[in-house]
Amino acid sequence: MEHRLKKRCQVSLGVTVHGRDGITLQGMARDISTDGIFIQLDQSTVSENAVVKIEFSHSGYLQGWVAHTGDEGIGVMFRSISHHEKELIGQLCEKTHSMAKSTEAP
Repeated sequence: MEHRLKKRCQVSLGVTVHGRDGITLQGMARDISTDGIFIQLDQSTVSENAVVKIEFSHSGYLQGWVAHTGDEGIGVMFRSISHHEKELIGQLCEKTHSMAKSTEAP
């Protein structure tokens, strides 16, 4: 059953996940919306409901909580995000969509 309120766009973006307990993990964002993000991780020592900070290279960071964990990674729901951050996520989705279209065969 789909429980997301916002449509997520597919991305392939390197991120760093910082946990409050000092843990730092490198991962790959696979989809994102203004509500949350799925991050593929080789190994996850982050537990559900943990508060995390997601660092985007050259773009700042967002905070959220781990909504679910699995063999492939973690799903993070964002805490409140600003209008500016929502715009940045929208621009990221548009850029990713444009890049995908430009690599499609004619």
